[in-house]
Amino acid sequence: MQKILKIFVVFWTALSLTGCAPSLHPFFTDEDVVFDDALLGVWISDSGKKCIITRSGDKNYELLYLDDSAWRFEARLIELGGARFLDLFPKPLGNEMGLNPANLVPAHTLARVTIGVDSISLAMMDVDWLKRLSDRNQLTLAHERLDDGMIALTAPSWELRAFALKHAGSNEAFGEAEVFRRLKSDK
Repeated sequence: MQKILKIFVVFWTALSLTGCAPSLHPFFTDEDVVFDDALLGVWISDSGKKCIITRSGDKNYELLYLDDSAWRFEARLIELGGARFLDLFPKPLGNEMGLNPANLVPAHTLARVTIGVDSISLAMMDVDWLKRLSDRNQLTLAHERLDDGMIALTAPSWELRAFALKHAGSNEAFGEAEVFRRLKSDK
């Protein structure tokens, strides 16, 4: 049981350190999901972080994020009013944890994405911005404020979509974008 709690704490700590705002529900409906081959590939940022994005099914991606540790996500590219986002949902890296998935509460996170010719930029929805809205009673989405101050969004998908669309162009809502460049193969 302590091992499960430790992993849960590490997961939530990682989310809070990266400024991600977790949601119990996805930020999309099936009609919002699009697929763009330009997102596929191996990407690296100036800070050395790496993303490997592969196709997973008809309109889904798998995103492997490599930093000091590895994180794997089921990703959906969604389009809302001309703005593009990635809805990220954690996937286990394998059975090495030996955990029953029912003991963990996975959460969706949202990143605004811009796809260039050989670059992508990802800007995560900023949890500190959500905290400020909540502190001023201006966060109209259903949410829970956890003991550590973390915000967990509990609103249904249709409200999350509207909220993301309303704030799509806000640099305050979506933190500074991290730019990744495509790694070229030597072929």
